[in-house]
Amino acid sequence: VSLNVENRRIIGELEARMLRAIDQTGSLSLAARTLDLSYPFLWNTISRIELAVNEKIVARERGGQKGGRAELTKEGKDLLQAYSGLDSRVHRFLKGESLARGYMPETGRARPNLSFVGSHCIVVEKILTRLRASNPGMTYQMVNVGSWAGMTAMMLREADIAGIHLYDETESRYNEPLLSKYWLSNRCTLVRGYKREQCLMVRKGNPKEIRAVEDLLRHDVKLVNRNVGSGTRILLDLKLRELARKKEMALDTLTGRIRGYDSEMMTHREVAAAVVARRADVGIGLTSIAAETNLDFIPLGDELYDFLVEKRLRNPYAHDFFNVLASKCFQREIESSTVGIKFLKETGRAISQQTSC
Repeated sequence: VSLNVENRRIIGELEARMLRAIDQTGSLSLAARTLDLSYPFLWNTISRIELAVNEKIVARERGGQKGGRAELTKEGKDLLQAYSGLDSRVHRFLKGESLARGYMPETGRARPNLSFVGSHCIVVEKILTRLRASNPGMTYQMVNVGSWAGMTAMMLREADIAGIHLYDETESRYNEPLLSKYWLSNRCTLVRGYKREQCLMVRKGNPKEIRAVEDLLRHDVKLVNRNVGSGTRILLDLKLRELARKKEMALDTLTGRIRGYDSEMMTHREVAAAVVARRADVGIGLTSIAAETNLDFIPLGDELYDFLVEKRLRNPYAHDFFNVLASKCFQREIESSTVGIKFLKETGRAISQQTSC
């Protein structure tokens, strides 16, 4: 759950934990230590929020005999309260309808053998199914909440593996810039995944004759979108920004003309289901899911889907996960049966260091 303004993330679970830690410790450095985050990362995150909301949310007092102090301002407390209320309401709504899938541990056990959090992917589903088949006693969960939430879960040590596909416009690359940008280099390794084709999903025969992103502006076309924070939605927003520049329009003005832009689906299958059920004319998602659900599709381009994992890779089930991913036999099986997936020479290898997983 996150609060966003004009498609920009303001506060989510990680930021809320930062504010709570500052409130409890009265210190930025102690809050960073409590959460096992770097001080620069916490400082920059607070500064980013203040810039976005144009308010001071943390009052800082430097130096002095007792050292610097920090406390939440009224605006900071109001923001934290607003987020906590939203988070509570969403979790009450989702009670009994968890986003997590898999084979969960018996009651009383703290967590499953393997916890995957991040972007929904059909290949991940197949790897986890294969691991479970070879080890029936294994427990796992797959929580499909988008790339940003997956990265946050790794920061908070609430996941063993996160699946991400986040494009950095500054460096024109997927995923790799995130490790240095969010101070993850000392804790996490980025493991190379594979290319996935993203598309516009439409019903068989393409009755609305949708050919490109620009057709989303038509009054007779309704879109079903992915959730804020997902790499798929970020990709669509990138395409829409390019279109807005071409038309010399503000992005908000352009998205305001798209019916269904504000809709949010947590998985590619939910998007496909909405198109199949005629609740929408077009959806953004994976070509592999469009083909699986017998939909037609208009390709938008390839993206890079990678994995964040703890650097020391202490979980043996995570090690097994990457062994399956790197298996040439598994790769041939997936490419022969799944549209829009392309494995690479480096698939299954750590790309932020030279050793293999």
